[in-house]
Amino acid sequence: MTLRQAALLSLCLVSTGLMTSLTTQAQERPYTIKEGNQLDADTYNGFKLYRNWCARCHGTYGQGLAGPDLTKSLNQINRDEFMSIVADGKSGSIGSMPAWRSNSAVMKGRDNIYSYLKARANGDIGSVKPELAK
Repeated sequence: MTLRQAALLSLCLVSTGLMTSLTTQAQERPYTIKEGNQLDADTYNGFKLYRNWCARCHGTYGQGLAGPDLTKSLNQINRDEFMSIVADGKSGSIGSMPAWRSNSAVMKGRDNIYSYLKARANGDIGSVKPELAK
């Protein structure tokens, strides 16, 4: 494909809105899943971090306990908001989430936690224990 053809294709995709939807789709599904519960390595690492640091308040599957239902919350906030809440914490009507900024494991892995929770929020993983894809 020539440079001119690529530019023309990009212009067509942008004008039809397809480019935006492809970009949005990639952002909304930052994970891969096989056979219903087998996650890519990064998303599986997010599951392990979630299980160790978040599940005690947000539930085994993100369904909410003392903390809110993240399977709903992650469809109402964007990635940047999620990253900010994890780092800085948040006060809510019932309680508050602590800031995790001083926890290096959580801070280094919050992209992976986000991917795992987006898979839950999008309904791509049901109420099953995830596995690492083979």
